[in-house]
Formats: sequence, C-alpha cells, structure tokens
Amino acid sequence: MVKKFLKITKKILAAVSVVILFGGVTAFAYTNESGTFNEGEYGQYYFIVDSESGMRSCEARAWGKSSCQYNVKLTTVFYDGQEVVNNTGFQYNNAYVSRSYEWAEDYQVYMAVRYNGEIRADVSFSGR
Repeated sequence: MVKKFLKITKKILAAVSVVILFGGVTAFAYTNESGTFNEGEYGQYYFIVDSESGMRSCEARAWGKSSCQYNVKLTTVFYDGQEVVNNTGFQYNNAYVSRSYEWAEDYQVYMAVRYNGEIRADVSFSGR
C-alpha cells in the first residue's frame, strides 16, 4: 500500500512539475534600438519595446541640442488591426512617447530631428 502511494505521489509530482515548467514559461521579447542623429551632431534617440506574456510596452525618445527640434511618431498596431498614433510634433530639445503594457502586435516608430527649419536626420523602426 505504501509503495503504491509513493508511486502515485511521484507521478503526481512529475505531472505538476511539467505543468509548472511549461505553464510558467513566459514568452519574452525585447527590442532595443539606440543611436545618434548624424554621428551625434544633431542629438540621440532610443526605441525600446518590452514584451512579456503576450503584452507589450514601448518607449521612444529623441533628444539632444536645445537648438534642434525633435519629433517622435509612434504607431501602435493591435491584433484586431486597429492603429493608434501618438505624435509629439516637433519640440525643442526633447520628444518622448511611452505606452504601458497592452495587447499590441507591433510598434512602429518614426523619429526625426529638425534644425533651422529643415529635417537633418530621421530613423524608423518596428518593434515586433
């Protein structure tokens, strides 16, 4: 009787371990893009997408010189095809957009720097 109980207990523990192992594994993805506009002449940028358990969050920033204007346009694409656009417009010295964890399929960002009324550099990324 004790041997049978131990055998059943071992099977239950093995099954529970498998469920914990596979059920507890969290899908994790990370996008990190950063750099400078024109080798630092016009400032810097970064784009970070974090994904955990199917949900995503995002930060995008362009900044640098007080004489430059920066723009961040972030498009959030949801699984149902809906899109939400956050656009900072051109702002002196710093432009920043962030999105908290949400059920997003993709983030698409366009960042640009303008100096003396002319766009001097821009970058685009996707955070799938």
